[in-house]
Amino acid sequence: MHLSQIAEMVAGRLHGEDVIIERLGSLDSDNENAIVYVEDGKKLEECLNGKPAALLVSRGIQPAAIPYVEVEDAKMAFIVLLRAFSPSRERGGINDAHIDARASLGEQVVVMPGAVIMAGASLGDNCIVYPNCVIEEDVIIGRNTILYSGVVVRERCRIGSDCILHAGAVVGADGYGFYEKDGDIIKIPQIGNVVIGDRVEIGANCCIDRATVDSTVIGSDTKFDNMVHVAHNVRIGEKCYIVAQAGISGSVTVGNRVVIAGQVGIADHVSIVDGTVIMGQSGITSDVRKPDILFGTPARPVNEHHRIQAALKYLPQLLKRVKKIEKALEERGFDSQDGDN
Repeated sequence: MHLSQIAEMVAGRLHGEDVIIERLGSLDSDNENAIVYVEDGKKLEECLNGKPAALLVSRGIQPAAIPYVEVEDAKMAFIVLLRAFSPSRERGGINDAHIDARASLGEQVVVMPGAVIMAGASLGDNCIVYPNCVIEEDVIIGRNTILYSGVVVRERCRIGSDCILHAGAVVGADGYGFYEKDGDIIKIPQIGNVVIGDRVEIGANCCIDRATVDSTVIGSDTKFDNMVHVAHNVRIGEKCYIVAQAGISGSVTVGNRVVIAGQVGIADHVSIVDGTVIMGQSGITSDVRKPDILFGTPARPVNEHHRIQAALKYLPQLLKRVKKIEKALEERGFDSQDGDN
């Protein structure tokens, strides 16, 4: 499309020639005939090295000798363009899927080959179910939700509107509940469900376990990366970010706007207050009652953790000094191991 069309689409101001844009580009590639966004003037020179046809810039950035569109927020405008340039996909209606006669489908629902929708399941308008998904008995899914290939939603689970579940995600598998009695390991039936709010995105191969008797809850607008595990009876608030390979143990409560970075582990029955940030590979073993940026195992406020790490390199030298002091004390008749002397 013409750059002037792009400017209109993103409510921006065109500067320079009205060139034709064929695609979107990035800082790391050859960008002939492409438009690239720049939100930081420090990246401008790097961006121009790819020889883009035009730039999309935040206000205050003024590229020389190249057409550009000036907007309030270049990244947000680029998101608009990503939607506009997204390749269209032919999806059709119901294609070679098994849909129980007792299931309920809204208007304009798409179900692709190999999908299974069982009795009592209900899908809202405009849902899309990709190949080989399984939606079990009495599941309720809201409007405009997308389930990519291989997603499994177990019985009685609830998923809100405008959600995205990526390939291989499993919602409602049994929680990890066992009881040892007289040498036997007895499975504890998991008869609860999972309740997911609106506009939640679940990454590929995530597993969210059903509660033992109540509900595992994921709040609206929360976003999961790939391969996250949420155990039974967990309650996660709204607008949280949970990054790849994080593991959240049973009965954990996570507040709103919490960030859980990659490979974080959270022990069972822990409560985490709103606004907490947990950095990658940290371990949470007790309640977090005050919002902070935490790091390490056990996790501490990040500044405290860095001070401890900085001090550790002096530990060998410190041990040598302590041994010398102990030896000197012993030579003078003091027992370095006895505080009474």
